[in-house]
Amino acid sequence: MSQKYLFFDTETTDVQSKDIIQLAFLTSDGKEFNEYFKPEQDISFGAMAVHHITPEFLEDKPTFKERTVADSSSMTLFSEISLSQYLNKLAKEYIWVAHNAEFDMEVLKKKGIDIPKYICTLKVARNILEDENKKDLESYSLQYLRYYLGLYKQEKDIEILPHDAMGDVVVLKNLFEYLQNNSVLTTENMMTISKEPQYIRTISFGKYAGYSLEEIAKIDREYLEWLMENAQDKKDLLYNIDRVLTSM
Repeated sequence: MSQKYLFFDTETTDVQSKDIIQLAFLTSDGKEFNEYFKPEQDISFGAMAVHHITPEFLEDKPTFKERTVADSSSMTLFSEISLSQYLNKLAKEYIWVAHNAEFDMEVLKKKGIDIPKYICTLKVARNILEDENKKDLESYSLQYLRYYLGLYKQEKDIEILPHDAMGDVVVLKNLFEYLQNNSVLTTENMMTISKEPQYIRTISFGKYAGYSLEEIAKIDREYLEWLMENAQDKKDLLYNIDRVLTSM
C-alpha cells in the first residue's frame, strides 16, 4: 500500500500567539483546501509585511472554530463536522509534510489538531543538501530552494505568490518530490530526521564563521568543546558538535 501525503502551510497573526489566518493543503490523492479565517488575535504589522493579509480582508471570513466541513463518512445526509474534527481525521490517514513543520504543527495544535506522522522538508533538505565544499547552503528557506534546485521550472503556467499558503504548498510538493527522487532516504528515514535536531555543517558566528564543524575540530577542537559548555541555548548546534566530536 503506497504512502499518502498531505502537503500543508499556514499563515498566522504573528510568531508569538500564532493564531491561524490561512490554511492550505494538497494531498497526494487529489484533495485540496485553501481558506482564510478571521483570527481571535490581532495581526502584527510584521506579519502583514510578510504575507500581506490584513484585518479588513479577513473581516467577513469565518473564525476557525466556526468553519464546518461536510462529513462524507456520515450515514446522515448533509451531516457536518467541525474543521478541527475533519483535520484530525486527515491526520490519521496521511503523512503531513511542511517546511519547518514544527511551526505549522504548533499553529494547528493550538486549534486541537494532533499530527502523529509528519515530514519536515527543512530538516530533510538540511540533512542531504550541501555545497561543493561540503558546507551548508547559503539558505534552506523554501523560496531559496525553489530557485537553487530549479523547482520553479516545473511551475509553468501556475502563479506562485511567495508567503501565500497555497503558493508555498505547490513549491513544497515539488521540493518533497525532489528530495524523494534525489536521495536514498525512505519515508521512514525522513520522518525520523524530522524529529531530530536540524543538521548543521557550518558555524555562522564568531572567529570561525564560515568554517565547517569538521574543519574546526581539526584545528581547534578545544573551541568546540568550549561551545558545548557555553552555548546551552543552541540545541541544534550542540547536537551537531557532539556528532562531529564523537566521529573524529
